[in-house]
Amino acid sequence: MAESQYLVTARKYRPQVFGDLVAQSHVVQTLTNALKLGRLAHAYLFTGPRGVGKTTAARILAKAINCTKKTDEEVEPCLDCDSCKDFETQQSLNIFEIDAASNNRVEDIRELRENVRVPPQGGRRKVYIIDEVHMLTTAAFNALLKTLEEPPPHILFIFATTEPHKVLPTILSRCQRFDFRRIPTKDIVDHLGRICNSEGITADEDALHLIANKGDGALRDALSVFDQAVALCGSNLTYSTLASALRVVDAELYFESTRHIAKQAAGPILSLAERIMSDGHDVREFFNGLAEHVRNLLIAVTLGTDALVDVSKRLRSQYAEAAKDFTETVLLRILMVIDETQNRLPTSTSPRLAVELAMIKMVRLGDSVDLSDALAQIRRLERMVQETPGQAPVTLTAMPPPTQAAPPPRHIPPSGTKPAPSPSPPRNAGPSPDTPQTSAPQSHAIGGESALDRHQRKKTAPEQTYHSPARTQQEKPQPNQNPQPDLQEAWSQVLTILAKHDNVQGVQTMMDSRAINAHSNTLKVAVANDIVRDVARDANMLETIKESMQTISALNGLEVDFVVRPELFPSMKPDWDTEIENLKKQYPGLRLLTEAFDLHLANNPTL
Repeated sequence: MAESQYLVTARKYRPQVFGDLVAQSHVVQTLTNALKLGRLAHAYLFTGPRGVGKTTAARILAKAINCTKKTDEEVEPCLDCDSCKDFETQQSLNIFEIDAASNNRVEDIRELRENVRVPPQGGRRKVYIIDEVHMLTTAAFNALLKTLEEPPPHILFIFATTEPHKVLPTILSRCQRFDFRRIPTKDIVDHLGRICNSEGITADEDALHLIANKGDGALRDALSVFDQAVALCGSNLTYSTLASALRVVDAELYFESTRHIAKQAAGPILSLAERIMSDGHDVREFFNGLAEHVRNLLIAVTLGTDALVDVSKRLRSQYAEAAKDFTETVLLRILMVIDETQNRLPTSTSPRLAVELAMIKMVRLGDSVDLSDALAQIRRLERMVQETPGQAPVTLTAMPPPTQAAPPPRHIPPSGTKPAPSPSPPRNAGPSPDTPQTSAPQSHAIGGESALDRHQRKKTAPEQTYHSPARTQQEKPQPNQNPQPDLQEAWSQVLTILAKHDNVQGVQTMMDSRAINAHSNTLKVAVANDIVRDVARDANMLETIKESMQTISALNGLEVDFVVRPELFPSMKPDWDTEIENLKKQYPGLRLLTEAFDLHLANNPTL
């Protein structure tokens, strides 16, 4: 008894009609319309990655042109006429498949030119399918050029290639080009599911996704992996068994890696790296999978898990949970570390060391410093000092620590010269019980400064406020000078909502702003200085503020305008020492810089 010949899945389930093509609807629609309208070109060029259906589409088109049973309104080949059967048995006299990789000489093209003069035998047109056409030599292309430009009316050329840039422009200009797409993972999974139903094979969704991902957009490659999986695991395909059989890194290892990164656990992640290498996994394949895993986390953070179309439903829930431990910035920096390691691995003399170093870098990302953020904070401090009247700009300079020196002697005017009066309290301010009366005798000057002067300096120094010189004289109160209670309460609710937007730059600078009034559908909000106003008028910040205002009924429909009112913020004078210390806590690298180079705050107004 003769044993039936086994056909691999890619050949057994090769599409026979246009409707069987997977994920190439744009090509199918154009070709079927051309067949219906009788507007077929004399030359087509099918381009795209391998295994996406270029040659298959060319074969279906050739059969549809020469099918003898279909009518003019029909586009699909019948697969039952003599022409269709002869093509499937490779006995057709009108359809020719040529491999340009092995027939790329000028002599081969000259022979083809002689054959195209012969009319079709029992068919409508002679069709030449030239696969991998980019392998033709320049001389062969030139020999084909004249025939391609003015072919006989019964000839149709279909070229297929994965590298259209290698085809001469003179050939490209004489063809209608169709670009075939990479097949999405979801479409491959659906196609594999239909094959499993036909073959009586059971497979879980994760196993089919694993096979589809191994295909990397090529359906033929995915079907080859499917055959290998069936040979290894039998008629029951499960993810765990298939991952072990195909030596694929389990997705749980990637989730475990990112959990250790989120917890900054250096020891466990090094143990994980040791386990991966001891199990015999290719480290480059592991990093490729880790990059894909972190990319999925980034999509989950930025777009949501619904955008993860290439993963199963079970994994989507895991990505949604894992994404809570990361921000967009951290995931981007992890991807940069992975990319750097992937470039280093092929030339590394110690792949193990490169892998472990990359793991430690990813774990310690929370301790690293983004110098651009630190410099931006320092520039912000400098601008704030420049806005403070009567003070020199603040810069960080390398200088020796300040030494204790005696205070300079107070200038004593010559006899007969009236001394300058001391600063008087504001006109509307009430008398202070600590203020000495004018009739009280002055104390004697000690060390160039009288006790009364020292008393006055101590009293007035803490009350200095951060405002412009134009506000030195007390102005008369104007209408709506102070914030309205109802508006301020509504604006406080807006600030509460803003505080939750950590991803918007400069949110914290808005926390001290105050609502003044609402006039002509515009809400006036006071800020302390120009720096805060510029931050508030930033496009992203302004959009976030308007969205927050829409949620408050009292502010819904109002526009917002920011005005500088420093007199409403008497306590906004910056404490530079505290600001610098906060920066050092936030950016440990800044503390290292200041200690290594002995940096001090020059022109510090508090010194």
